[in-house]
Amino acid sequence: MRPAASHTPGPRPVLVVALATALTVSLCGCGVAREISTQSFRNAVATGAEAELRGLGYHVRGTLDCTLPPGGGMAVVRVSCTGRTIDGRPVSVTGIAWNADSAHPRQEYVIKVAGRGVLRRSCLGRGCDKITAR
Repeated sequence: MRPAASHTPGPRPVLVVALATALTVSLCGCGVAREISTQSFRNAVATGAEAELRGLGYHVRGTLDCTLPPGGGMAVVRVSCTGRTIDGRPVSVTGIAWNADSAHPRQEYVIKVAGRGVLRRSCLGRGCDKITAR
């Protein structure tokens, strides 16, 4: 079970808006803009996942390393993150956005620690509960 949401300062949630903005910028075909938008999305997912893990009592050593695997086109976007807890357990985060090239993409994120699923949500980070309640 996930503990009740706290009101401590932390990162903003990884929103559909962040994904849509990243994808819109990347659609221009500009190499620099594409790199900036994908880096922003990877950072947002890493930051949101780290906040979720902290809320569950897991602390990440350093930061999560996130990549956007090639393929899927603009309609389906995937993200994959790896890292370790401070006590050495492997952490993995996978995310997918369907209809990412539309005004209403759907997202799902799964976080595992030592191979055990600890979280499955449609957004990550502080304020996520408010978004999913809409």
